[in-house]
Amino acid sequence: MMKPSFASLIGGLILLITAFLFSHTFDEAYQTSLLTAGRGPVFYPRIVLGAMGLFSVIVIAEGFAEETDAITGRGVLIALVAVALTGAYIFSIEQAGFVIPTLFFTFLLPFVLGYRNVPIVLVISVTYTFAVWYVFEKLFLIILPSSPWFEVI
Repeated sequence: MMKPSFASLIGGLILLITAFLFSHTFDEAYQTSLLTAGRGPVFYPRIVLGAMGLFSVIVIAEGFAEETDAITGRGVLIALVAVALTGAYIFSIEQAGFVIPTLFFTFLLPFVLGYRNVPIVLVISVTYTFAVWYVFEKLFLIILPSSPWFEVI
């Protein structure tokens, strides 16, 4: 009998959360897309949530295909720290804008997950943050939260 691995359990949890959040994007409060040329506040989140749903299904399938390792306390701790870091990141975007929290988050998360090459992580963190900012702000014309510390009066 096939037993689910830790990866498939996490993939299933992510799929459930993603399905809930995706269904929430259809709430009446977000239906402003007709006023914004079809790109309302849930335009990009729906794309991301759809991709997350697809990837979590792949993780679930691969988790059932692999041999099951015992779930360790260290693995659970890493998952909890990653979730806490993600929650702190989401909260801090409202307080400090997009760029600063994203720099910290993309720098710290690889260390939580076990990758320790500081120069590579630093380059990827800076490149990713400013590339995402540029794509959203300049190409998609989606305004990201800005830091209240750097706003001009």
